[in-house]
Amino acid sequence: MNRIRHRIAELLEAGRDDDGWSLVVDIGLVILIVVNVAAVMLATVPDLPEPWNARLWRLELFSVAIFTVEYLARLWTCIDVSHYQGMSALRARIRWMFSPLGLIDLLAIAPFYVFLFLPISTHSTLLLRIFRGLRLLRIFKLTRYSPALNVLRSVLIQEARTLILVAFLLLVILVFASWGIYLLERDVQPEAFGSIPRAMWWAVVSLTTVGYGDVVPVTGFGRAFAGLIALIGIGMAALPAGILASGFASEMRRREQAYSRALGRMLSDGSLTPDEARELERLREKLNLSEEEAHGLLMDANREWIRQLKCPHCGNALIDAPPE
Repeated sequence: MNRIRHRIAELLEAGRDDDGWSLVVDIGLVILIVVNVAAVMLATVPDLPEPWNARLWRLELFSVAIFTVEYLARLWTCIDVSHYQGMSALRARIRWMFSPLGLIDLLAIAPFYVFLFLPISTHSTLLLRIFRGLRLLRIFKLTRYSPALNVLRSVLIQEARTLILVAFLLLVILVFASWGIYLLERDVQPEAFGSIPRAMWWAVVSLTTVGYGDVVPVTGFGRAFAGLIALIGIGMAALPAGILASGFASEMRRREQAYSRALGRMLSDGSLTPDEARELERLREKLNLSEEEAHGLLMDANREWIRQLKCPHCGNALIDAPPE
């Protein structure tokens, strides 16, 4: 049984180019995810022929069955994944269930079962639309198969607190901008700025520098205030971009350091075995490093290994390090 579980874990592990069946599973799941997203969009077409509705429903049943089996298989085999080795089976499975990818897999199937077991009397048109829309969450399953999306997910997790702080600051500025324009314009344009909630639409448009122009201040003080809010909006709009750019740079440095540590460990004996080379290639793809970046890190690790070769008697280098 342990051998079967370990083999299933290998099949479900994304990016195993050395395993043909694992690659087939990856490609099959990616195709199914893309088809599901396309089906959700197609189902919103109002004049879709009835036979197509039946086909889309059969596709939904098939997809939920596959995704449910996948979820249960990943839950069963997660104890064989390196991240959870050393934990008890129960703890490893709980950790996986509440991991980002585990939650994404659960959200991919949960709407179907929630809607299925709801009482018939609650099946309103709104609930049906929500149910169909929630199936779009399946697109996030692609993060497992895309190293670039994994980088984005890591950056968002690491910078979550900073982004939440920026969002709170934007909310505060939004409230004060709405209050300010309400005080300055409510008597002149009560239909647009007669209350703070009404003024919030203008504040959102101004802070995001969209500027639809459907509602504009007409008083002198109102226009001056609008100019100030627009300038603040330019600065605030750049904050999340700067945070994400800094997060991407930090994440790529962290990944390069992880690759360098693996290189140093494998080059400790002065050579790379074929198995080590394959492991490094899988690590490179997992870390989303280009071949040029990996080659540069390999050269750096090789130079560092050569510098450490010292004569035990005189202490001089045994081999001249290659030029950088």
